Amino acid sequence: MPTMNVSLPEALASFVERQVASGGYASQSEVVRDALRLLHREKAAEHEKLEMLRRAVMVGVEDWREGRLDDRPIDDILDGIDE
Repeated sequence: MPTMNVSLPEALASFVERQVASGGYASQSEVVRDALRLLHREKAAEHEKLEMLRRAVMVGVEDWREGRLDDRPIDDILDGIDE
């Protein structure tokens, strides 16, 4: 496994030390690896949400290009749904 040196602000370094001292982790490296796994998972989920949004926007763009839009005011459209 590659080795990296990372500089941390005092607050984060203390947090890492507390995690190890509490027995939740065997080493500082385990804390950092776990944190990076969580960050990786979060970024992947964020990317997927953006891709879903892009696809939804493209559906709207295609509807607009094909003339499949309703230009009535939103209140009129919503009133029609409630009936």
